[in-house]
Amino acid sequence: MNEPARFRPGDTGRPDQRWLRLLAVVFTVTASASLVLVAVDLLIGRPAAGDLFITFLNALVAGLLWRWTYKPR
Repeated sequence: MNEPARFRPGDTGRPDQRWLRLLAVVFTVTASASLVLVAVDLLIGRPAAGDLFITFLNALVAGLLWRWTYKPR
């Protein structure tokens, strides 16, 4: 007979939670990198509107993913 799955710290028991957490980390890193691009654009005098838009979208998706990851049952 198969052994039951072992509990890991930080695991809520739902397998999709790990994927949501991974995606949340990826989008958070992407939003941070986009924010660095905005700073570089401002330093060199380029218009930063496009990078600001991408930063906003990445931050929005990251925020939603973090919220879904830690949503109580």
